[in-house]
Amino acid sequence: MENTTVAFENFFTTLTQTGSDAAYTGIFGTTAQTLSLSSNLDSLSGEGAEIVKWIRYRLGEPKLTVELDNLQVYAAFEEANMEYSAIINRFQAKNWLANFLGLNRDFDTENFTDKLPHQTLDYLRRLANPYASEAGIGGVQNKRRAYVTANTTDTDYNLYNDFIDNDSGSSVSAYIGAVGSQLIEVRDVWHTEPSSLYRYYDPYSSANVLAQEFQYESFNMETVFHILPIWSDILRGSMLETNDRVRRSNHSYNIVGNRIRLLPKPNTNIKLWIDYTIAMDPFSPDAAVGTDSSTTGVSSISNVPFTDIKYEEINAFGRRWIRQYTLAVTMDILGRIRRKFSTVPIPNSEVTLDGEQLVAEAQEKMESLKESLVENLEETSNLRLMQQDAELSEAIELQYQHVPMPAPIIFFG
Repeated sequence: MENTTVAFENFFTTLTQTGSDAAYTGIFGTTAQTLSLSSNLDSLSGEGAEIVKWIRYRLGEPKLTVELDNLQVYAAFEEANMEYSAIINRFQAKNWLANFLGLNRDFDTENFTDKLPHQTLDYLRRLANPYASEAGIGGVQNKRRAYVTANTTDTDYNLYNDFIDNDSGSSVSAYIGAVGSQLIEVRDVWHTEPSSLYRYYDPYSSANVLAQEFQYESFNMETVFHILPIWSDILRGSMLETNDRVRRSNHSYNIVGNRIRLLPKPNTNIKLWIDYTIAMDPFSPDAAVGTDSSTTGVSSISNVPFTDIKYEEINAFGRRWIRQYTLAVTMDILGRIRRKFSTVPIPNSEVTLDGEQLVAEAQEKMESLKESLVENLEETSNLRLMQQDAELSEAIELQYQHVPMPAPIIFFG
């Protein structure tokens, strides 16, 4: 029995024939015959020899010879680790994708493996930006201002050639050409400054006569304080906005294509202003300041910077899954080898090999292992965990309802 054991132990080191394979130190060694599919699984070599022995025992040795090289077992071991990492990382990418989108995806500097991100609303705010721009309460587009001097003879003006960008001093056409755009969106049109005192005090007050006629808008001689409900301020704000747009202007406008028409003709030259934004490029939403770095960041689960999980950082549950998957892969390799020769002739008879059965069993085992791992991960998704916490909270509350509560004791002085 002792000789048999020694021979079996020696089998693992003498299986391969070439000099480099005989000195094989593991799939992550430096010899010419080694193979490394992942640079982040160096710790596999420490357990590789034990995995080789375990696989060969499971496949029938020393009673039956397993037609596999140690190198193939190591390759299967590494493939199992990579498959485990891929499933875990894919789940993490899906589970937290809304928090990853737009982040730096440089694999040289970023690594999200085995990290738990904070929940953020960046994705939600990004989706809301275009609505905020349209509502005039935010967004990512810079709003710019341009003007034209409307005279007493013309009513039509070209938005691109006649209007002067207030910041650059050039025409709107020249400015947007410099930033690589072609179109603008007019957000507002006006020609008077909003009054200040008129917003808050009696329109028949003598102070407002000064404000309207002499532009004395920075002080008031009749300060009166009133206690008013909040809805009064909100209603007044809406009325004042309508006042600035309707009462304080005798003109209307109409925009068709790249031209704006001002009616009626002004009696004197006036400065006509527009607030505008540059037509948004979805990959450069703020053309005035440059591209948004998030447009070149993480865009899907395909480029989230994950790497293979280090074997030494995987717990017992994960290692067992890897060992079982390694066995399935080696069964598949062995089956494919054996089915090349369905029968082997021997003296006075022949031996039928089980290649097809091994491949079928291996494929079924691999699919079963992957399905069970995915199922376990789905049961621990963010949504499922919150549902479990809610159910647990309700169960605790129901239990407390059956706990007798002592009557309060009242002390009288």
